[in-house]
Amino acid sequence: MDIRFLTFPDFHNVYFYRSITLAILLAIAGLVLFKAPATRLPELSLVGGCLLLMGWRFAVEWRRLNKAGTASIHNDELIITSENDHWRIPLSSVHAVATKHSLFMVRRYRSWSEHLAFVEFTLHNGERLYTLAESAVFESPAAKHSLAAIQAAVLAAKVKSAAADKPAALVVEL
Repeated sequence: MDIRFLTFPDFHNVYFYRSITLAILLAIAGLVLFKAPATRLPELSLVGGCLLLMGWRFAVEWRRLNKAGTASIHNDELIITSENDHWRIPLSSVHAVATKHSLFMVRRYRSWSEHLAFVEFTLHNGERLYTLAESAVFESPAAKHSLAAIQAAVLAAKVKSAAADKPAALVVEL
């Protein structure tokens, strides 16, 4: 399986760079407010609108990251561990898997080739769990190799679960 979930130390790097990104966004907002009286209204509204969009996207990703935890797949189980919770979920109970690109959450600032994607697991009861996986910048869908491997593992677990649930009367002996 080619599933490239982030490790525990990589998650802490993401938390660290999240705070640096927040400081940069706040510094930009401070500079815009400082220069606001001397700036014409069309320029100010354009810069302010872009800054509001960036702030909104950063807040969405901050919320997703707060819900995320390190993940692994072992023996047809999805194991997600965060600071507050620990889940061991059978892969057969996963309803859907989706990935979303991350714009502001990074492991390091130096590299454009390394990119992160949020992986969202939707369970049959509607609960959503998040983790992070490695992705390429313009990969569509985000983390497509990991997504395909996860979907294959979920499908294999569902087939195995369905085969185990069949009654013995349906088995025909030759």
